[in-house]
Amino acid sequence: MLDITNLTIFLLVFTRVFSFMVIAPFFALPGIPTLAKFGLSFFLAVVIYPVLPGTPVNVSGNLIGYMLALTKETITGLSLGILVNIIFSGIRNAGQYMDFQMGFGLANAVDPLTGIQGTMIGQFINLLGLVFFFNIDGHHRLINAFGNSYQLVPLNAAGFNYASGLIAAKAFAGMSLLALQISAPLLAVLIIVDLALGFVAKAAPQINVFLLGFPLKILAGLFILFIILPLLATPLTKVFSLMEKNMFYLLKGLS
Repeated sequence: MLDITNLTIFLLVFTRVFSFMVIAPFFALPGIPTLAKFGLSFFLAVVIYPVLPGTPVNVSGNLIGYMLALTKETITGLSLGILVNIIFSGIRNAGQYMDFQMGFGLANAVDPLTGIQGTMIGQFINLLGLVFFFNIDGHHRLINAFGNSYQLVPLNAAGFNYASGLIAAKAFAGMSLLALQISAPLLAVLIIVDLALGFVAKAAPQINVFLLGFPLKILAGLFILFIILPLLATPLTKVFSLMEKNMFYLLKGLS
């Protein structure tokens, strides 16, 4: 039977879990009902609560102190969720780089999962990354890594300093590098196509390079994309492993 002390501790656990769920990949999709997120968060909190580290939870200042503790747990959960989301943003940005170079940059469509506008290849690469994430059991690894956060950063023990800020900045820089690495083969080929079209325009000015270039770049881009899709498994596996490492480094910075 829960007394008032255990109930307040459980609420702190639930707050971190729910804050993570409302922003983490897949769990944050608008199509998932809020009640389902609430129920899953409650279930995970029930599972995590009995295995919390034995460190006592220090909450001083009565109600004000407890509200500050809830705020800390909310920020910790949101920080972890944003850090994980950065990885998927990098994958989506890689597709957008491809779209821009192929000429699909202006052909935006509403993503049925997120409800926001995005380019076609960007949405496709994002869905591919999400499917691969579930295929390698990434959602279980993600939940397990989040459960370990209570070992590294006990309840009401998070300290927000310059180290955690540097880790977040490094994660954002890694997102841009990730997007460039995934899209690099296609971008390199399309740059070569642009150079070839430039030579054609010099050698035969009567040829309308603009009309010739659009379909040629689209065909070349789709062909290269067809070739590199089976090869994305290796970099995506490393990317999702990096996601767990980033969570670990952030938690070390908060501890």
